[in-house]
Amino acid sequence: MSTVRHQPLNTIGQLFSLVGLWLGFSFVGVLIAIGLVAAIYGMPMFYNIMNMTNTNAPGFLGAFRLFLAIGGTVVGFLAPALVFAYLLMRDPVEYIGLKNYTPWILLPIAALIMISFIPTIDITAYFNQKMTLPASWSGLYKWIREMESSAMAQFKVLLNMRTPADLIISIGIIAVLPAIAEEFFFRGCLQSVLMRSTGSVHGGVWIAAFIFSFIHMEFFGFIPRLLLGAAMGYLYAWSGSIWPSVVMHFVNNAFSVVAVYLHQHKMIAADPDSGQPMFGHWWVYVLTFLLSIGLMYLYRQVTIKKQLLIADGEELGEDIHVD
Repeated sequence: MSTVRHQPLNTIGQLFSLVGLWLGFSFVGVLIAIGLVAAIYGMPMFYNIMNMTNTNAPGFLGAFRLFLAIGGTVVGFLAPALVFAYLLMRDPVEYIGLKNYTPWILLPIAALIMISFIPTIDITAYFNQKMTLPASWSGLYKWIREMESSAMAQFKVLLNMRTPADLIISIGIIAVLPAIAEEFFFRGCLQSVLMRSTGSVHGGVWIAAFIFSFIHMEFFGFIPRLLLGAAMGYLYAWSGSIWPSVVMHFVNNAFSVVAVYLHQHKMIAADPDSGQPMFGHWWVYVLTFLLSIGLMYLYRQVTIKKQLLIADGEELGEDIHVD
């Protein structure tokens, strides 16, 4: 079991420390990304990225990918998570949930949960897009729409995939890196602190999911991301291992990238960016939602069995936190 490296902070102190590290590393990450882009591609390219101009210029896509990967993911989320765990515990790897024994079956179950949950994310995103604000808030509503339109424009530039190599690179930047970095930060660190501070698994899971969705700054995608964050949170809380939630996060992001690629190359008719439901029939949404619930139940039963086996001394392993 990990022991505390220094005199432990109370949970409020831990939360402030984590937020402070995130803000600090996010700022440093942007500076590093600016320096790298300017050094490799020239300062005018950085201005193009900031203003999303000359997006077809040679080297723009590579520079944009580098900027997001370094500034927004590796330094922005992964670094503060690792530093926070290092400062708090003697074994930061165990603290985040990397060492806890994970029955191998949990990983494919996590992937299947995400696959079956995709239609639920799809339909909730559709209805979330239809939400409006009161007329008195028209200025705020317009600002949110403009901000999300700008984010969508950036997303489309990033997902301009002409070749299979572009697809692989996009999966790496949009699926692999965020799945690891964001899960380490939001589930491995933030949710762990919140579970202790609230004294409740459910409280920690849902508050972390709310913050996870809010930080992405997409009002019209808030509800599906909240549900996704909660689902990944329960996978982590029940197993004590970060890897099932990493797998689930990866599958979700990779599905979006692959769907866009297939549509761009006219392999599927459904347009993931159309804002319309992708799966057509209502019964598809009902059945897949029920399937995802059943798979979550199966996942939970496996983690309970694991806990009982360890308690009975029938297997050796690291401590887990299962509530």
